[in-house]
Amino acid sequence: MPAIEPPPPPTPRPPQPPLHHSPPTPLRPRPPQTGHHPIFMPIRNVRSLYDWFYPLDGCSKCGYAYEREEGYFLLATWVVNYGAVGAIGLATGLILQSFTRMRFWAILATLLLVMPLASLLFARHAKAIYLAIDHYFDPHLP
Repeated sequence: MPAIEPPPPPTPRPPQPPLHHSPPTPLRPRPPQTGHHPIFMPIRNVRSLYDWFYPLDGCSKCGYAYEREEGYFLLATWVVNYGAVGAIGLATGLILQSFTRMRFWAILATLLLVMPLASLLFARHAKAIYLAIDHYFDPHLP
């Protein structure tokens, strides 16, 4: 009867680099778990407002889900986005009124034209900031 040979020992896996917890940068929002893959579709691939405002499903490297549930980013929209844009608009209006000779209605008209555009441009960053804050206080790992 032939002798049964034991199976060969498993080959060792190469060491995996540790996941670092780097927060997203202000100019390039990244997921808080790995910091490598984008949260949103790249700007060159954006074809609609849906592509601009809604994040991707999750990080393809670590599986971190960007949106936990329906309405997850409401606080990001109302507090972070509108709060930041409103505070910057108010500060800008007060500075313009104090240090320039512009009339109140001219300042108001200027801010009413600029602030909605600033809010649209800052929406993605507000969601990334909110995601980083939420991950800091309540990390959910895959």
